[in-house]
Amino acid sequence: MIETYSQPSPRSVATGLPASMKIFMYLLTVFLITQMIGSVLFAVYLHRRLDKVEEEVSLYEDFVFIKKLQKCNKGEGPLPLLNCEEIRRQFEDLVKDIKLNKEEKKENSFEMQKGDEDPQIAAHVVSEANSKKASVLQWAEKGYYTMKSNLVTLENGNQLTVKRQRLYYVYTQVTFCSNRESSSQGPFIVSVCLKASSGSERILLRAANTHSSSKPCEEQSIHLGGVFELQAGASVFVNVTDASQVIHRIGFTSFGLLKL
Repeated sequence: MIETYSQPSPRSVATGLPASMKIFMYLLTVFLITQMIGSVLFAVYLHRRLDKVEEEVSLYEDFVFIKKLQKCNKGEGPLPLLNCEEIRRQFEDLVKDIKLNKEEKKENSFEMQKGDEDPQIAAHVVSEANSKKASVLQWAEKGYYTMKSNLVTLENGNQLTVKRQRLYYVYTQVTFCSNRESSSQGPFIVSVCLKASSGSERILLRAANTHSSSKPCEEQSIHLGGVFELQAGASVFVNVTDASQVIHRIGFTSFGLLKL
């Protein structure tokens, strides 16, 4: 008798995650994304809130400062004299800063031309006959003169002052009578000098020419020119050894500068 045994069919192996695990992972992902977005929004809100708090603190400090200033002016409150002087000094410094900022804005608005370009700064003046006795030559805005900007001015009639730090070409021409009865006298010297805003002076250019013994007077000219970086508030002027020999006719003696 032959007995047969039926073998059970093999179980199918499950593939992938169970449905409950998939739902859990989905909810976890949504929670993490929501947490990240909430953190970013909270950070932005906190940053804006801190800015607003800083602004409110600044306004409160300004209000306290103004109240202290009013009490000092009225002599009220327990504030000592030294504190009142310090408060007044701070207030004066604040007012000065505001005025300076307004002046700078006005100057910048005047200086800027079309295309936001710097204005042309140039000056050319001619000699003044009143400078025959002074070693520093005097100049006058007459005849063929130029004063292209308020950033360069003729001060005291003898010096050109610039209000902006830049490179400038400074030049002069001095025509003088070279006749001298005595040949032992020194040469005629022309100097272009710089006067800084601090008051110190130094020579930028210098040239000399010997006198002639011929009669009548023989006219000679000395030309000087060079490029220099002038600081704001600096002045340039022309000095000669003997101003009585300078010829002041139109076109003979002149002085000027040009911004590069």
